[in-house]
Amino acid sequence: MKKAHRKSKSPIMRRTSRVFINDLNAGKTAELREFLHLCHDVTQYFIDLFWQRQDFSAELADLPTVQRGRDRFNITTRLAQALAKQAKETIRSQREKDHQRKPQLHHWTVTLYYHFVTIQPFAGRHFDVAVQLTGSGAPCMTIPVHATRHLNRKLAAGWQLSKTVRLGMHKGRLFVDFILEKPRPQKKTEGRVVGMDSNYVNGLIFSDGQHIGQELVKDIRQFPRRKKHTHTQIKSRIGQALKQMDWSSIRVLVIEDLKHVKRGKRGTFPRTHNRRLSHWLYAYIVDVLARYCEEHGVRLERKHPAYTSQYCHICNRWDRRNRSGDRFKCVHCGYTAHADHNAAYNLELLGLAGVYGLRSLQSSRLQSFE
Repeated sequence: MKKAHRKSKSPIMRRTSRVFINDLNAGKTAELREFLHLCHDVTQYFIDLFWQRQDFSAELADLPTVQRGRDRFNITTRLAQALAKQAKETIRSQREKDHQRKPQLHHWTVTLYYHFVTIQPFAGRHFDVAVQLTGSGAPCMTIPVHATRHLNRKLAAGWQLSKTVRLGMHKGRLFVDFILEKPRPQKKTEGRVVGMDSNYVNGLIFSDGQHIGQELVKDIRQFPRRKKHTHTQIKSRIGQALKQMDWSSIRVLVIEDLKHVKRGKRGTFPRTHNRRLSHWLYAYIVDVLARYCEEHGVRLERKHPAYTSQYCHICNRWDRRNRSGDRFKCVHCGYTAHADHNAAYNLELLGLAGVYGLRSLQSSRLQSFE
């Protein structure tokens, strides 16, 4: 069998827009819930089956395997094939993680392709979109949907609705994730390389002079403890702050690679400091930045963060005495700056040199003098 997806000649960007279904009658709601529970059980069955076989390939499931799931759960062949494909994608995403364990589905979601769903404008006046389930294993019904402000904004910006949707349930509420597509722009060839340093105290500082998110520290410090809603508030504030960025002159954005920065640091910081660090959602910031870079044709690079706030980009010397709190003063040449601004300049320097860390930069310079 061939791979499930072939590489498209024209790269496509994809985003999702979630709309909760609040206007279904009790009968349709119960039927959709039952369908989601069925899809959850079938997908988990295929995950267990593929994991037992050690089948981690990207190929579609063979026909005997699909028929086995079809006969076990009394569903159509087309639905069994779609759920087997979803199980394969779940296993492959789990295999890419550091801790490889058999996936256990905790979310009630199912991806419905054009075989199962049709999206069209609603015929009446009270709704905007009609999601029509057309059978082939899915319940036959029409789901009326109100378009949200986020969805309307995306459509106005040139995004197109895909023929595929994701149907799911979160905390007992049914939702539809519309998948939006748009051609990816070409990478910029003109502009400057910009470094970005970030922390929860001073926000996001860029080497081109931009400074955003500095007001987030007030919100983080006022939280008495971490709760479910506090991360949601910080995500909203981060999203509002990143909308203020000016991408017109940026060709390459260089950030710190902080994926394993907390490894081996358990018990190092006080509880209050750990709570505040947990609210600085760096991984979420990187994900949002990656989406903005994709939409603006900017290349995103990650560099090693070691010594970036203690290295002087003027005289190219490192000394731990250079930094004292937020103040940077080089003990060799006397250059002074904010420590985070200096780190952003050094990240820009790494981007211009095309190396991963400052040690590689110093070794390359020594080789050039020999």
